[in-house]
Amino acid sequence: MRHGSKPTIRDVAETAGVSLTTVSYVLSGRSGGTTRISQATQDRVHSAVRELGYVANRAARGMRRGRTELVAVAVADLEEPRDRAIATVLAGILPERGYQAVILLGGGWRQFMLSGGADGVIHTCAPDTSDDSGTTVELAGRGVAQVLIADGAGGGRLGVQGGYDVVPAGTDTPEVLAERAVAALLARLRS
Repeated sequence: MRHGSKPTIRDVAETAGVSLTTVSYVLSGRSGGTTRISQATQDRVHSAVRELGYVANRAARGMRRGRTELVAVAVADLEEPRDRAIATVLAGILPERGYQAVILLGGGWRQFMLSGGADGVIHTCAPDTSDDSGTTVELAGRGVAQVLIADGAGGGRLGVQGGYDVVPAGTDTPEVLAERAVAALLARLRS
């Protein structure tokens, strides 16, 4: 490993004295197909990871898998208590479901999502501008999972409009809204 550079999977393999394939299997949690990886080898790989401070490159993994494991949370204004509360709850719930939340303020979500920055997006309020609406329609056309938490829609059942799911806010708490939004988004991502 060069001084000042981030450790790579190759560095981990070299330090542990194993192949790149073995490191990949151990770090991904796969058993190694028909080849069993001994506990001692797994321990050496994990030790090398700790020693080197190796952290997997999410972007590279996303390119290989065809998904980012990120969910954008589009928030108009974090000064709005309900939006802040929903964003906070989503940031806690999504990692439990295998995704990381990326909180995006204002119109910044549009470019992020159009560039493939996340697997899906949860909007804490209805599209504000014609640009927001146009982006929502374009993403729906691309099959991107989208969920809108809508004010004024009344409590009740999940709705589907224009290629995205709508979670009516009603009088539900931010925790309930966030859970319902995540369930709807995951259903779209897995379909």
